[in-house]
Amino acid sequence: MKLTTPFFRALAFGVSLPLVAQAQSFDVDCTVSGGVLPAECAQPNAGEAVSVAVGANTEIDNDTAILGDSGFSISIDGETLVGDARVEDLTRKTDIALSNADVQVKFDGLGARPALNLAITSDNTSYEAGDTVTFRSKTNYPAYLTRGEVRIVDYSSRSGPRVVAVVPVAPNGTVSVVVPEGSDLVAVHRVYDARGRFDETEALGLNQDLRGDFGSVAADVDEGEDRTAIRRIAVSGGAVTVYGTGVRQGATVTALGETVTPAPDGSFVVQRILPAGETDVEVRVSGAGEDLYLQRGVSIPKSEWFGVATADLTFGYRADGGKNAAGGSFEKYYDRGRLAFYTKGKTQSGWEITASADTGEDDLSEIFRNLDKKDPRHLLLRLDSDKAYPVYGDDSTIVEDAPTSGKFYVRAEKDANYLMWGNYKGNITGSEFLRNERTLYGAQGHYATQEQTGKGEARATIDLYAAQPDNLPGRDVFRGTGGSVYFLQRQDLSIGSETISVEIRDPDTGRVISRQTLVYGRDYDINYLQGIVTLTSPLTGAVGGGTVVTDPLGENTVQLTVNYEFTPTAGTIDGYAYGGRAQVWATDQLRLGATGMVEQTDIADQRAYGADLRYELTDNTYLELEYARTEGPGFGQSFSSDGGLIVTNTNAVGGTGEAYLARGQVEFADINPELNGRASFYAERREAGFSTLDYQTTNDEDLFGFALEYEPTAQLSWRLHYDDFKDSAGKTVREAGAELTYKMSERLTWDFGVEHIRKNTPGDPTETGQRTDVAARLTVTQSERLEWYVYAQGTVKHSGGLTKNHRVGAGARYEFAENWSFEGEISDGSTGVGALALFSYESDENTSAYFGYTLDPRREFNGVTLSGKDRGRFITGGRRKLGRDVEIYAENTYDLFGTHRSLTSTYGVDYERSEFLTYSASAELGRIKDPAGDFDRTALSFGVRYENQTGMSARGRLEYRRDRGVLSGTKRDGDTIAAAATVRYKIDESQRLLFSFDGTYTDTDGSSIPDGRYAEVTLGYAYRPIDNDRLNVLAKYTYLHDLYGQEIDGTNDPGPRQKSHILSLDASYDLNRQWTIGGKVGLRFSQSSPNATIAFQKNDAWLLVANARYHVTHKWDVLLEGRMLQADQAGTTEFGLLGAAYRHFGNNYKIGVGYNFGTFSDDLSDLTYDDRGLFINLIAKF
Repeated sequence: MKLTTPFFRALAFGVSLPLVAQAQSFDVDCTVSGGVLPAECAQPNAGEAVSVAVGANTEIDNDTAILGDSGFSISIDGETLVGDARVEDLTRKTDIALSNADVQVKFDGLGARPALNLAITSDNTSYEAGDTVTFRSKTNYPAYLTRGEVRIVDYSSRSGPRVVAVVPVAPNGTVSVVVPEGSDLVAVHRVYDARGRFDETEALGLNQDLRGDFGSVAADVDEGEDRTAIRRIAVSGGAVTVYGTGVRQGATVTALGETVTPAPDGSFVVQRILPAGETDVEVRVSGAGEDLYLQRGVSIPKSEWFGVATADLTFGYRADGGKNAAGGSFEKYYDRGRLAFYTKGKTQSGWEITASADTGEDDLSEIFRNLDKKDPRHLLLRLDSDKAYPVYGDDSTIVEDAPTSGKFYVRAEKDANYLMWGNYKGNITGSEFLRNERTLYGAQGHYATQEQTGKGEARATIDLYAAQPDNLPGRDVFRGTGGSVYFLQRQDLSIGSETISVEIRDPDTGRVISRQTLVYGRDYDINYLQGIVTLTSPLTGAVGGGTVVTDPLGENTVQLTVNYEFTPTAGTIDGYAYGGRAQVWATDQLRLGATGMVEQTDIADQRAYGADLRYELTDNTYLELEYARTEGPGFGQSFSSDGGLIVTNTNAVGGTGEAYLARGQVEFADINPELNGRASFYAERREAGFSTLDYQTTNDEDLFGFALEYEPTAQLSWRLHYDDFKDSAGKTVREAGAELTYKMSERLTWDFGVEHIRKNTPGDPTETGQRTDVAARLTVTQSERLEWYVYAQGTVKHSGGLTKNHRVGAGARYEFAENWSFEGEISDGSTGVGALALFSYESDENTSAYFGYTLDPRREFNGVTLSGKDRGRFITGGRRKLGRDVEIYAENTYDLFGTHRSLTSTYGVDYERSEFLTYSASAELGRIKDPAGDFDRTALSFGVRYENQTGMSARGRLEYRRDRGVLSGTKRDGDTIAAAATVRYKIDESQRLLFSFDGTYTDTDGSSIPDGRYAEVTLGYAYRPIDNDRLNVLAKYTYLHDLYGQEIDGTNDPGPRQKSHILSLDASYDLNRQWTIGGKVGLRFSQSSPNATIAFQKNDAWLLVANARYHVTHKWDVLLEGRMLQADQAGTTEFGLLGAAYRHFGNNYKIGVGYNFGTFSDDLSDLTYDDRGLFINLIAKF
């Protein structure tokens, strides 16, 4: 039996309209006459008292101690009317003064999140050595902090990231810094508490060439934005907000210890998290004729809770035994129920708890089983996650505070330690070889001791996780193209599952030199449905290099790595994943760690574990040792050299393998402040069969290297380096070099270098031999705007098949006009012509443009064999704001790799038609011309958003992707169209209207998204009067066209296909204060089919319901309802009558008894026909 009338839904969940009590307005005149209420206005439950709990006052009571002899005082708006005149209602007078000044002080509870940010207040878009940059610290919890600092890190160091400057800055203060030497500089903001614990922001790029890697410099950062990357400070308190409007121009506001300049419209807001206890909040408005000082006492509690819960239990007897649509029988006795709750709060001891559960309606013996069972996911939620249920007219919104793929969620947190069950992202880091960045569903825990090291690190930490993955992981690796758009191999990605980072690698050995994680919204955007990543700024393909150049565009490769989760097109995902990491700082310098992971999902069947050690004297002087072992295959990856058009897949390596790592560095200044230089080394061994996120090892590999840098004077520096690589297949690479730099003057710098390389590549004589090169380079700093250089190098000794390395070249960096710059190089030599040119334009009006060309004589195109002559790659793009309303962006990349030619284009526009209406459109186009087969890709997107101040809001998006042609010898034709739209309209204060549409069409090879068609149209209407509750109406129309046959509960078999129209109308009318009449009309016009081989069959029906209810507040609810159900194709008409009575017990409990004389319910999707009989319904709500 399903109790699905509006009455029973209201009893269970308190959301249906007829019983939502509001102020009522009837025709009877209930004016009190002579102190007596008219008899017809008396309530049936008059004289019954019901206690309702109220919340505690958070204002400090300062007045009770001065009541005087009378013992009481009555005042209105601070003016004493009766009692002791000495008592002043200071709190109320403060409220009035604040209100008159349009200034408000508000306690926002204990749920505020700490926020930390770093902004650059200077106007420059990039910074070079010697420039002055001004940083501003931003945080909403300065009461917990004792100091802060800005740390500048150089990622161009051959030995890895190196801290080159640490500058103190007060929390919410500013500091100016002269940018030190370095081509790849980033800044991070670190703040400390009294115990030495620290929080740290994400990296902020300072150099223009790293803006796409680490995010551009930002002068305008939202006050409430949080960019914390490392959080170790425990913040437990309440948020106090001071805000206001109408402050005169030129006036300043001082509140919560901060001085704020209001916006041009006179508005301001300041929020701070303060510790529990009593505190005085001072507000001062001064200047421009304003002179107001106010003080408000606020008591911040240690504990605060919010929660809702409901329990609905039904016990019944089926008079007929019941039968389903196929004639099957049901048991005579049944019991069903549903339990649901949500709670969030903080205990007196400091634990912050968030928990929720919803068992769903089921037999009582089943509701507590499979609580961790995952719900099926809908493809279209990837396109529009703001899809709402048809409107109830209460203007409510939904916040997903307890994300879970199962039936319950719980998170308990204290002092940054937590245990949880739900959806989460793996945070296993700290090991070079073993990491977990997957988005998972299951259990996770984190523990860090309160004892800290001298640098603010927790003395010991433990991270554990255990999960049942419901998606598969993907890993796509892209060589930087000089562009910003990259196509992922998969579509239909799980929202928020991506981890995107930029890696700098040694091209010969594959060794990761440095890695930096990018930030969504600042560094990149992603289209989850189409699988397209768009970087904020272009990403080059190579960086770095010494005086002797082997590759004129850069010695080290730059890769964009994208890890994500995707939904497979078919099949179930069985298995599990679990693991963890523990680490301890045995001393302030010595850290020991251990990591273990097990992955048994899809093709992966791997166990991995390892141990590591780090000894650090300072951030720049340290020693690291690590061991790792993997058993069995993990997950493979794909690689692309052209942004995702041509993709090469690498399967996971099976077997068992081990890896060893030792690396270290000594900063001479840490030993003797008068010495300037550093020494570093690394040694690695990876055995065949070793498989991780970063390495798929097919041969045993050994790597070793060291570097020594020393600056004896400000004018002279030198560097030695050696790198050695060999594997079990016989490949060896040995390279040694020496470099000398002499700064003759402020304008002239000489660089000299010598390098010897020996290579042996079995089966490739052109990469076997040895060579010695010498080089010289002159750099001239003509002015702050112009720097140019020339260089020459030659091979002095040569043997074997290695090509000689003669080369001469010249280059320059020139800011030739305001906001315009040029960077370029041209060279020629033994391996051919090399060229790099980049024109760029940056303005303060959100306008940028760039045009570039690269020609790499040593370029290899993964998956393509060069046929003909490589003529390089062109790239052009930009972003421009046209007036105040239109912003456009575009990028085109044209690659001429011999006879293999490709064109990738991206176009987009954002148009703010008005204050309320915004359009957006984009196009990503890719074309390959190749004798082996041509290929074309088109991805289009159009969106619109509208929202006005009178209650009208709409948003919609249309996506299209088309693939045609052959890739890597395989035909890849496919079409995908997807659309989503939502419109909400507030007709007036009493009426709401909602429309939503979701649709998708796919005709593909089934590799990423299955073939089929799907459409769902929903129209909802609600009438909810605000001045009375007499008439209420709910209406809903749904059209469902499903030719996919959606998978049910993750099973391998698709569900039934259907085409259905369903219309329902609910209404209720209050005859008086006790009696309500109502009704429902339902229509269903449907066709369904179990699968594609069986024809659709009609299944139409319509339902009529009429009811009457008797209601006495806090006492009784009585229902009498008649029903009629007609099934057209079956030629049957059923009549039914239902009666039920409920008794209230206090504010939270009801017990009801009823009888259904019909065999059917009022739910047109219920085909069981088992509803005749007696039932008892128990309801509790809190």
